[in-house]
Amino acid sequence: MTDIAQLADNILDKAAKKSRGNKRLRMVKSGGETFDPTGKRVIRHDPGQLPEILDQLGLALAENCDNLFSYTGRLVRIYPAPESASASGGVHRPRGALVVHPVDGAHLTELATVAAVHERFDARSEGYKACDCPRRVADAYLARGHWPELRPLTGFIEAPTVTLAGRLIQTPGYDIETGLFLAGDNPPGWAAPPLKPSFEQAKAALNILLDMVGSFPFVSTADQAAVVAGIITGLVRRTIPAAPLMGITAPTAGTGKTLIAETVAIIATGRRASVLSLGHDEAEAEKRLAGVFLAGDAVIALDNIERPLRGDLLCQVTTQQFVRLRPLGSSAMVSIPTHSLLVATGNNLSILGDLKRRVVLVRLDSGEERPEQRTFSRDHLEDVFARRGELVRAALTVSLSYLAAGAPTIEGLHPYGGFSEWDRMVRRPLVWLGLPDPLGAAEGLRQQDPDLETMSVLLNSWRETFGSATKTAAEVCVAAAQGSHMNDAYDYPDLRDALQLACKERITASRLGYWLRAHRDRIVGGMQLRQDGTDGHSKVTRWIVLNCG
Repeated sequence: MTDIAQLADNILDKAAKKSRGNKRLRMVKSGGETFDPTGKRVIRHDPGQLPEILDQLGLALAENCDNLFSYTGRLVRIYPAPESASASGGVHRPRGALVVHPVDGAHLTELATVAAVHERFDARSEGYKACDCPRRVADAYLARGHWPELRPLTGFIEAPTVTLAGRLIQTPGYDIETGLFLAGDNPPGWAAPPLKPSFEQAKAALNILLDMVGSFPFVSTADQAAVVAGIITGLVRRTIPAAPLMGITAPTAGTGKTLIAETVAIIATGRRASVLSLGHDEAEAEKRLAGVFLAGDAVIALDNIERPLRGDLLCQVTTQQFVRLRPLGSSAMVSIPTHSLLVATGNNLSILGDLKRRVVLVRLDSGEERPEQRTFSRDHLEDVFARRGELVRAALTVSLSYLAAGAPTIEGLHPYGGFSEWDRMVRRPLVWLGLPDPLGAAEGLRQQDPDLETMSVLLNSWRETFGSATKTAAEVCVAAAQGSHMNDAYDYPDLRDALQLACKERITASRLGYWLRAHRDRIVGGMQLRQDGTDGHSKVTRWIVLNCG
C-alpha cells in the first residue's frame, strides 16, 4: 500500500471513530448538508431544530420517494386498491385497480425512515446513533399542508395520452409539464403513432375503432360515433378540464350497454370499469362520488340506473375542473379534481334538467325480445384486451391528425359550450373524418324531457289565454279555476292541465311562483317567460310570455 493510500485510510479511521455510535461514513456537501455514502441525507434530530429538520425531511422525500406526490392538499401514493376496499363506499373495483392512496402519519414515518438516515444524540455514548424518524416529525411535516419540494400530481394514467398541444405522453413515470404519472408499461401491441398523422392515416385508424364496435346494434351511425368519442375521451380525459357524461341506453336488458362501458374502461386502463352505486339520495351520491374522484378512478360506471339522472352535482362534475365535496366519513369539504369519465347505463335511461346538454348518448336496439340470447363469432372483451395497444394507438391517431392539420373549422358544426377542449380533441376530429356528430343522438333527450314538455305546454296555453298581458301567479291560478267544478267544464282547460303539470297536481300561487322563478328567461318553442316588474300595491311579481319567433 502506498503512503498516500495509508494516509487516506488513517483519516477515514479517525472520522469513523469520532462519530462513535454512527458507523456510517459521511461526506459534507456545500451549505452544510450531510449525506451518507449511498447519497441519503443525514438528519440529526436535535432539540430546537424542528423547522430545519422538516426542510431536510422534505428534500429527502423528494430525492428518494418516486411514488410520493402532493395532490388536492394531501400527500398521496399510487398503488392497487386493497382487496378489502374493492366494494366499499358504494364502489366495486376490479382486482388490481390503481387508486390514489392518502399518506397518514404512520405511513409517512416509514417512508421518511427509508428516505434518509436519521440520528439522535446519545448521552451515554456521547455521540449520534441511528434511529427511526420520530412520529411527531412526520406528523409535523404533514401538518404543513404545503409541500413545494414534492412533485404535484394532476392524476395517473394507465395508457399513453395526448395533451391539448398535441404532445404524446408515452414514457412511463412522471411527466413534469402536465403533472401526470403514467403507471406501468405501455400496453402490449403499442406502437407510437406518427407525430403528425395524415388524414389517410387517421381514417385508417378510425376504421380500426369502428370495426371493433361494429357488432353492437346501434340505432344510427351517430350512436356509433358516440362510442368512438367515449373511447377517445377515456384516453385524454386527464388532459382536458371538462368532458360530458357518456350515457348508454337500450329498451331491453342484455343489449350490450355494460359491454360498451367495459370496452371504454379496458382501453383506457387495461381492466374493467369501477362500478359506483349512487345510493338513494343526493347527499349519499355526493359522498360516494367524492370518494371515487379522490381515489382517481379513470372510468366510473354508473351501471343499470333505474331512476332519472339529474341534479346539480352531476352537472358540476361534468363541466367544472374541480368541485368542493365532502368525502364519505368526513365532515370537511375538500377541492377534488373531476377528471374521470362517467359512464351511465340503463334501460330507457332517463336524463333530465340541465344534465341533458352534458351527455353523449349511445342508443342500442337489437329489435329482439331476448337480445341476451344472440350469438357472436368472437368474445368481444377478449378481443379488446388482446388488441388494446393497437386500439390506444388508433384512438390517439385520430386526435393527433386533427391537431396536426391545424384543427380546421368544420362548417355547420356549432360550438359545444362548456366543453371547448373536448370539442377540439374528440368531437371535431370525428366529424372531420366523416362521422356524424357524436352529440346527434343526445338531441332526442330534449324531446323526452318532461320539464321541457311542461314548459312548452304552459307557455302555449298562457299565450293563448292572456296574450301579451302581464299576470301574477295568483291571477293565473284564479283564471285556471274559472268554470264549473262539477263536470270539469273549466273556461281554460288547457291552462289548468298545464298548471297541474307545473304544480304537481295541487295548483297554488306559491307553487306556481316557484316554478316561474325557476324557468324565467328560458326560450322554448320560440316563446320566453319574462319577469315584468311588480304589482304596484302588493309588490308581487308580474309575468309575461313573449313571442321570440
